[in-house]
Amino acid sequence: MTTDEIKTLWRQLPLSAENDFAALDSQIDKAPVTWLAVARFLLDANLEALPLGRNEIGEGAYANVQEYETKLASKYELHRRYIDVQLLTRGEELVYVAPVGDALEPEGEFNVESDFILYATARSPRAVTVSPQSYLLLYPTDAHMPCMAIDGQSRPVRKIVVKIPFQ
Repeated sequence: MTTDEIKTLWRQLPLSAENDFAALDSQIDKAPVTWLAVARFLLDANLEALPLGRNEIGEGAYANVQEYETKLASKYELHRRYIDVQLLTRGEELVYVAPVGDALEPEGEFNVESDFILYATARSPRAVTVSPQSYLLLYPTDAHMPCMAIDGQSRPVRKIVVKIPFQ
């Protein structure tokens, strides 16, 4: 399959208009086999039936399946090695997104092993709704605060975070 065909396959997914499609295309160009594996997983798997926890996709990608109540307060997180594809199979939530340079007040040092650091706040974040109809891609340039309640009402969700190696 060509990279253009893989890009077309990704456009069949319910991607949020908030996504950086130029960055997506660039990543597909750099690792087409990985992005094809993830697209096929998202299009073909029964996402609602996946077990909680880590589910291997292949080509270095995997999916973390979680169930929780959305939060009224949280912190920003940042990853350097992986791109997140965040999607819900049940419910909806807000994810606040800001450029990495706008993340303020780091809490500790970046943990290389877990590919993770928290920030207390960020300047001028934008709120993006994630739902079964609106998947969000988050790159290492995106500080993000996921799991947030809509309208101040905590609700149950079932979420899948696909982790794709950043090229």
